[in-house]
Amino acid sequence: MAKLAALAQSGSSAVFNGAARAECRLRVAPPRHVPIPANQEAGIGNGPHRRAAVHGGSRPRRLSSAGEYEDAGPPGFSEVLKNVLKKRLMNTQCHFTWNLDDKEVDIEKVEDRLYEQIQFLSFVHKYRMYNMLAFTSYLKEDYEEAVAYLKKAEGQISEVESDDTDAKKSIIYANYAWIFYHKNQVINGLRYAKKMQEICKMSECHNKQNVLLFEIYSEQGFSLLAFHGSHSERAKDCFQRALELDPENIELNSSYAISVFRLEGYSCLKKPLDESFLLLQHAAKLNPKDTVLKVLLGLKYQDLNESKKGLVLIEEALRVTPEFPYLLRYVAKFYRREGMIDESIMVLNEATRRNPTSGHLQHQLGMCYKKKIMSLKDCAKKLKLNFQSTRNCREEIEDAVSKAIYHLEKAVEYKKTFVIAYIALASMYGRGQQYQKAEEIFYKVLNMDNVTKEEKQELHLIWAQHELYKKNCEIEAIGHFKEVLKIKCFTVFRRYAMEECKSLATKMISRNPSDKDGLELLDFIHQSDQENMTDQANHK
Repeated sequence: MAKLAALAQSGSSAVFNGAARAECRLRVAPPRHVPIPANQEAGIGNGPHRRAAVHGGSRPRRLSSAGEYEDAGPPGFSEVLKNVLKKRLMNTQCHFTWNLDDKEVDIEKVEDRLYEQIQFLSFVHKYRMYNMLAFTSYLKEDYEEAVAYLKKAEGQISEVESDDTDAKKSIIYANYAWIFYHKNQVINGLRYAKKMQEICKMSECHNKQNVLLFEIYSEQGFSLLAFHGSHSERAKDCFQRALELDPENIELNSSYAISVFRLEGYSCLKKPLDESFLLLQHAAKLNPKDTVLKVLLGLKYQDLNESKKGLVLIEEALRVTPEFPYLLRYVAKFYRREGMIDESIMVLNEATRRNPTSGHLQHQLGMCYKKKIMSLKDCAKKLKLNFQSTRNCREEIEDAVSKAIYHLEKAVEYKKTFVIAYIALASMYGRGQQYQKAEEIFYKVLNMDNVTKEEKQELHLIWAQHELYKKNCEIEAIGHFKEVLKIKCFTVFRRYAMEECKSLATKMISRNPSDKDGLELLDFIHQSDQENMTDQANHK
């Protein structure tokens, strides 16, 4: 009971409002001013409030082509009944109340990942994928497909009976109720809301509240993780709560580690690198067959300058699941960071063959060619120092720039809100001397709604470098470097911007000790350093 009370008070979207006070803490309570059982209010059952329509009066029901009852009757009454259903559904715990459909969601890409996981995941977990596919079908307003996926989820759960079967079904029934609400099939919606309510009552009566709570936290965490975007922090919170109820759960430990791994991303300077490393190690011990965990752990070994250990894990994972595009993307990232560019491109080409419209895979290919450009430039410098021809290198660089632009253009074509791919594309346009296109991209990203603080830092850093090194505009560059430093996120981009500012200030004052812009920049750097120390002290 204490868990449920704490859940109600937390204010998280993971909780039921008023759970501690309700008769059943995890059910959809009927509105207080309508103390009528759901079945009687809907015109079914044998209670005194049974509607005359059931006997062929003014509220008939007809059977749809899908075999479900549709509501018919006076429009005003239908709206009243629909509002009653909506009030009950607002307090349910399911995909419709977890705020999954934010601006960043690319439905097609979410579905692609879910289809991949259905193909490669064990049978026992596929019901989750069907549940999420039902929600993506709803987002596309394909309600018939949504119902079909829920039937698959329900059928799959029924095939593997366990102590938590009813808890899993409660979320499916809530999803059913919401779909029927949107289909204007209120009677069916009430029927499924009642089924869910009965499970919740039974859980309370048989002291199974923790089983239901565990399933809710888990399912919400997996859904938030699947929908990506800014949800990783919320997913982490859900997994933490679920793990309090079952600390050694294999699947949850894996997903918790993955959510923390994702969160580190840009903010690796704010948090210790070993936070996800230790979690991934623990999860991999619990589930040594999970190849995704092995690849992510391999990447963390690489972060900690232990690439040999990481490579062993990468190769083990490839032997087990050599055709999983999601895994291949991370394998390619490991190879690219290790300087194994040709191997990385080969892996990504195989992945894109299986998933040709993946923006992430196209972005990775673009990054490979960017790395190849850097390698070729180093090679050209060495040849020049030895008075050898650099013609072949120059031709290869031009080819690599062209290929990088091609793949990055594909990345933003396939994923319209792919901020870091846009930034990489702008940088590559600059390398290809397509300055107008680069600046168009910079302004486009600056005006996008889904840009995080970290991404905005990267944008201004790349923009500043573009102004400084491509256009030789020091003042414009300083303006963008300052924008990076004004954003209070301690990332690698902030560190690079500070180094560039110090270098520029030194250069300007060495040319002219009275340089107004140089002196102002020095003052700005000093002020930023002081603020950094204060912020870091407060953070500790």
